[in-house]
Amino acid sequence: MKPTPCSAGIPRSSTPRVLRLLAVLALGALAPACRKEAPKFEPLKLADGTVVPAATLARGWDVYTHYCASCHGEKGDGQGPAGSGMRPVPRNFHQGLYKFGGVAAGELPTDDALKRTLRRGLHGTPMFGWDVPPADVDAVVQYLKTFSPRWKEEAPGAPLAMSEDPWKGRAAEAVARGSTVYHVAGKGNAGCASCHVAYLPRAELAALTESVTGRKVNLANADPYTALARDSDYSLTVDAKGEATQLSKVLPPDFLFHRLRTVWPQGTRVDGQPYTAEAQREDLYRVMAAGVGGAAMPSWKGAIPEENLWALAYYVQSLLVMHDTDAARDLQQRLRESRMQP
Repeated sequence: MKPTPCSAGIPRSSTPRVLRLLAVLALGALAPACRKEAPKFEPLKLADGTVVPAATLARGWDVYTHYCASCHGEKGDGQGPAGSGMRPVPRNFHQGLYKFGGVAAGELPTDDALKRTLRRGLHGTPMFGWDVPPADVDAVVQYLKTFSPRWKEEAPGAPLAMSEDPWKGRAAEAVARGSTVYHVAGKGNAGCASCHVAYLPRAELAALTESVTGRKVNLANADPYTALARDSDYSLTVDAKGEATQLSKVLPPDFLFHRLRTVWPQGTRVDGQPYTAEAQREDLYRVMAAGVGGAAMPSWKGAIPEENLWALAYYVQSLLVMHDTDAARDLQQRLRESRMQP
């Protein structure tokens, strides 16, 4: 039975999810939705030739109103009553921009990627995964497409395939290669440290850069250990039409301390399964390959060799296992106190 705004039951899921939902209810965020009449829908023709039936859109509206509108807003503009003050702000679906689409950054996402986000949620944010029937997940994904004209004008991007991991059984080698890929720009490397923080002492970072590029750098007066907020295309505030009036800043994560949105700690349960080291690497590969839509994080698949892309996943994973530990804090302190060799 499909849920309705006033009669749908709380999903049969873990107690923490129920408590979060009750917190939203306590705000009274869903009360206005219970008084609103359901709109009438016409079939929606998408740019890829798909026609979404009106019945699917009506079901999607029910699901959206019950589960999503309190944060993302009744109009889909990211201005819902429960989303006020949230950082990151709830997605404004009018923009047709998605961070984790399973495609090259900036392209429209695949349905599978959207469903993945709905099932899993986004780690470290108020967007938690909803345990609802697959038909409801599909319906709300189709309903989201009513908010932005992009879906009528552009087809979703091509899904980015995951290549075979070339470093299996050679993790130490992969981490060593990945450190170079992360810290040095050019020559088949990504140079992630130019936006994210560096994890090598100044002298070691300068020596590595020179050995790979032949270029001398002086980091004596530089601070490679503090990330700066970057511009994004995502709305912070909007006008009456849902158009952005102010854009959000995005802080590139420090892998020792920040939670990654689509990557979970090893040993947790994700999609009902134990989250293994291999699953974690694959999720890291996905986001590095695709990039982050609407942000400064580009698509790296095709820009650097696949073996380097996988090595990068191994290296970042080696940082994640230290996340928010005494070892991470000690490393950060040593890095800040590092000096260039005379």
